[in-house]
Amino acid sequence: MPRQPKHPRDQSPIGTPVAEDIHASLHDAEIRGEHERLAPFEALARLVIMRRAALGISQQQLAKRMHTTASAISRIESGAHATNARTLMRLADALDARAILGFEYGPPAKPRRELVVL
Repeated sequence: MPRQPKHPRDQSPIGTPVAEDIHASLHDAEIRGEHERLAPFEALARLVIMRRAALGISQQQLAKRMHTTASAISRIESGAHATNARTLMRLADALDARAILGFEYGPPAKPRRELVVL
């Protein structure tokens, strides 16, 4: 539950900061589970957005490079949808990059990784 201001003047005119709402909602096991499930997709979304910005291209231009629609790029960049290996390969190619997939195993303090370039 968002904290209540002690005095009306302490209340933000634009409401509670999003980060505060997210932190508060993570106490709910169902919401926390969904947040954890989406974390890898959100991380991929941030990578795509950052790389697209570094290249100075729009979602529409990236879509054209991938032979898809801007709405498909928007879905990837939303971080709310799974992306398959074929799409990752096309995405990497369109971003002048390489997609790498792998497995990590062993102790978390010193994991072993096996990677392949898609």
